[in-house]
Formats: sequence, C-alpha cells, structure tokens
Amino acid sequence: MGSFHPYGMPPPVPPYFYPAPPTMPAPAGPPMQQVSEGPRVRGGDPDARKSGPKVKLPNFNPEEGVNLTKWWLNISTDPVVNTGQRKEGFWLRIMKGYNSSRGVYPERSQKSLTTRWDYIKECCTKFSEFYSSVLRLNPSGMSNADKTTEAMARYAAALQKPFTQMHSWKSLKDEPKWEACIGAHSKVLVLDDDSSDAAAGGANGVGGPAESDAPASSGSKRPIGRDATKATRKKAATSSSSSEYISQMNDMWGNKLSLIKESHAEMASHHTTMAVLQEKKITTDRELQEKKMSTERELEERRLALEERRLEMEMNDRESRMEMERSRAAKEERAEEERILSIDLDRCSPALRLFYKQQQE
Repeated sequence: MGSFHPYGMPPPVPPYFYPAPPTMPAPAGPPMQQVSEGPRVRGGDPDARKSGPKVKLPNFNPEEGVNLTKWWLNISTDPVVNTGQRKEGFWLRIMKGYNSSRGVYPERSQKSLTTRWDYIKECCTKFSEFYSSVLRLNPSGMSNADKTTEAMARYAAALQKPFTQMHSWKSLKDEPKWEACIGAHSKVLVLDDDSSDAAAGGANGVGGPAESDAPASSGSKRPIGRDATKATRKKAATSSSSSEYISQMNDMWGNKLSLIKESHAEMASHHTTMAVLQEKKITTDRELQEKKMSTERELEERRLALEERRLEMEMNDRESRMEMERSRAAKEERAEEERILSIDLDRCSPALRLFYKQQQE
C-alpha cells in the first residue's frame, strides 16, 4: 500500500471494496473543458453563464450534504454488487443517484461530489475520534446529547473551528459501513507510520531489512523490488486489518450494548417514577371524589329537610284555610236560616208563602 492521503477515500477493507484499478494514460487529443465550481453566487445569473464556459455554483448546504451521505451509504452497501464496485463506477452511481434526488439544488459533477465527500469524511472522522474518547470516559450523569456537546467542544478547542457536519455525522454514526471505514482509516495510518520508520531505519544502517537480508557478495542475488515489497505490506495489512476490524466491531458492539442497558435502566426508572406519580394522582382523585360525594350528600339531606318542612307548612296552611272555609260556610248557613225564619208569611205572595213555609218547617 502507498502512503495514505488524509483527504482521500479510506484504503480498501475486505469485503467492501476491491483495490483501485491502475491509472490509465490520458487519451490523445485536445483537452476537454472542465466546468469549475467556485464560491457561492446568489441567484444564478443566466447572462453570466452565457458570457463564458465557467459556471460558479453555490456552495453545498446541509441538505445537499445529507443527500450525498445517504447515497454514499446506499451505493457502498448495495447487496447486488457489494464488493464488485470499482472507484469510477462507484462514484458514477453516486453522482447519478444524487442528481436524480437533488430537488431544487444545482446539478453536481463527479469531481465536485468526491471533493465534498472527502471534506465531510475528514470532519466526521475527526469528530468521531473525539466522540469515542468521550464515550470511553463514560462520565456519569451525562445524557447522549451532553456527550455530543462535549465532543463538539473538544473538536472546536483542538481544531480552532466549530464542527459543521453534524447533519451528516448523525446519518453515519450508527452505520456498520462507516464504523468499518473509521477503524480501517486509523489502523492503516498506524501501519504506514511503522513501515516508513522501518524503511528509514534500514536506509540509515540501523538494522533495516535491506541490510539484514543483503547477501555476503554484492552481485550474487537481486534485492527485493518495489512491487514485491508493496505486495508483502498489503498482505500483512489485510490480515491484521481483518483481526483488528473484528476486535473493533466487538468493542463497538460492547459499547452499544452498554449504552442500551443504560437507556433501559433509565427507562425503567422513569416508568417507576411515573407509576408512583400515577398512584398518587389516583389516590388524590379518589379523596377528592369522596369529599365531593360527602358534600353532595349533605346538601341533599338539607334539601330534603327543607322540602319536608315546606310540605308540612303547606299542609298546615291548607288545613287552616279549610277550617276558615267551614266556619264561613256555617255562618252563612245560619244567617240564611235566620233570614228565612224572619220572613213574614202573611206579606208574601201565595206562591212564595208556600215555598217559605216549607223552608221554615
């Protein structure tokens, strides 16, 4: 393996990618005009586009970054081709998928997408290292949001700039493909540093492989060539990367299980607290209901007593009126009898005389 470029794609890790194909020579003929993407231009002037071949497109915004991240995940984990993807075809598929779902945003070239992805991957990789360090400390009393905030503060303090790719990191952080890329990235950096130090030591005469493997006679055996050295390094890196990848995945799954257990414990505590509060609420509601029923019962008893008293008073009043009516009727009857008895029959007409006589009798 060659030296690792910090802004390029991570080295191939089985079983996700095949090694990149050899670089092909440029075709003969006049060079093609490329469209450059410069700084942000407000509004897109059509006259400016007609004036020259270069078009300045606006910078990527968070929505475009999330779209690019999702298409990178979809294409890199495609179960149909899986490890049969080469770099050119891989990014060509990402470009087609991205432009098909770009919406109102401008169309992007393959070079623009690869450059932007290198920047997103660099920022998210560095932030993942800070976030992993915070998780390893496992401070008590901190939620997941607090841990993310702490990682952002460490990122800003170390790099003297804020972390602006949180939207893309949230889409990547729980993906096994991204975790594998982070693990391969860190391990390949360590291997490259070790190999370069060993080569430097051998060149300086401090027990390097060239010195130890050199024959006694200078012209009897040809030294190991560059391709053979690269193949040996690649084989060693592949075998070590596989075991280290498995170890890292086990560690990450252990961390994830511990986080799940903590979340379950917090949820159980929350449910217990909610159950206690619900029981208190039920008890309070029952007491209020009983108090309300007692008050209503007292009011009903008072109402019935008042109603009974009212009926009694009405009955007494009715009996009094009936007694007065009987007394008045008796008086009127006596007065009528006295009037009839006081009539002089001799002064009445014969017909009335007979009637009053019968009444008097």
